[in-house]
Amino acid sequence: MKEFTENEILKFLGRLANEWGTGHESVTKILGKIKTFLDKKKEKIKFLDKVYLLVEMLEAWSEKKYVIDDETLGLIIACLAYLILPIDLIPDFIIAVGFTDDAAAFALVFNLLSSEIERFKAWKANELQIDEVASSLEDK
Repeated sequence: MKEFTENEILKFLGRLANEWGTGHESVTKILGKIKTFLDKKKEKIKFLDKVYLLVEMLEAWSEKKYVIDDETLGLIIACLAYLILPIDLIPDFIIAVGFTDDAAAFALVFNLLSSEIERFKAWKANELQIDEVASSLEDK
C-alpha cells in the first residue's frame, strides 16, 4: 500500500474542499462551526488574530472573491478544523495549556503560508481602497 506524503494529503483535502465548496455547503458548514466555536471560546484563545485571518481567507475564497490553491486551502481547513476538534494532542478543556497545541498548529501554518498570507493582506488592503473610492464617488 502506498504511503502518502503530508503534501499529497493536504492537496487531496484541498481538492475535496474545492469540490464540496462549489455550492458553498461544506465551507459554509465549516465556517459556521468555527464561528460558533469562537463565540464560545474566544476569551481563551490568545492567537485569535491568526484564527480570524484564516477565517477571512476562507470566506473570501468561499465567496469566489479570492483565489487559493488546493494545498493552501487544505492547510487552512485542516488548521481551523484542528482548532474546533474537542480532542487533540492537548485537550482544550485543560485550563492554561489546552490551546497550546492549537497555537503551535497555527504558528506552523502561518510559517508555511507566510507569502500567501501577505498576498491576502495586500489583496484585502486593495479591496478596502477600491471600496473607499467607490463610496466617495457615490457621495458626490
